[in-house]
Amino acid sequence: RKQSDKKNIGKEVRIMKESREFFKRVDTKMLQQEKCVQEIIRLSEDEGIDLDLARQLDERYGCLEIGDIDDMANKYAGDDKWIDNNLSIIENRFAYAIKAVVDYDEGQIINLRERFYGLGQEYIPDYEGLPIRHIYDLIRDLLLDGGRSEELNEVISEDFDEIIWKRTRPSTCKYWAYLDVDFNKYYLPLRQEFIDGLTEKTDVEFKRLDDSVCVLARRM
Repeated sequence: RKQSDKKNIGKEVRIMKESREFFKRVDTKMLQQEKCVQEIIRLSEDEGIDLDLARQLDERYGCLEIGDIDDMANKYAGDDKWIDNNLSIIENRFAYAIKAVVDYDEGQIINLRERFYGLGQEYIPDYEGLPIRHIYDLIRDLLLDGGRSEELNEVISEDFDEIIWKRTRPSTCKYWAYLDVDFNKYYLPLRQEFIDGLTEKTDVEFKRLDDSVCVLARRM
């Protein structure tokens, strides 16, 4: 019986550890998306766009709860309801912020693209001697893309210098569709700019083969 108890305790510890790690990964993605939201708010203020966007977002959708990641994991790891609620908050904040700015002045998409490129430049991947999956994992760990599950991507082919993957369920779309914003016209180009900024100082290039299939490859 003692052996059985030890096994059960070990299993519970492992499950708890996995739950905390999963929470931290999702929370990191949500925080990155909130950084994007704050950059859109700064753009609207810098460009004199009369929207009071920060107040609008807080009143419409509420705020993402932010705190020390270990404290957050202690409180919410394993709480699917909290995760889903905060995913909805940040995805709606993000989609609405872009909608508000481009509805006010569609020409601002040029400035948005520049800002997203700059956000990507904040990350300098250290991957010397590592396979290209290292860059893929970094992008996957930063971009929320609408889901807490990492199974939204299906790797089609992979070797040391190239990885091709497919989005199996573009769940981000539902937030954009609800707000009647063109996902392909606005979200995908901004996502591309972020990744291009991130890979700028590397020998890696990101391409979309179509709306769901992407490739990362070392430049020849």
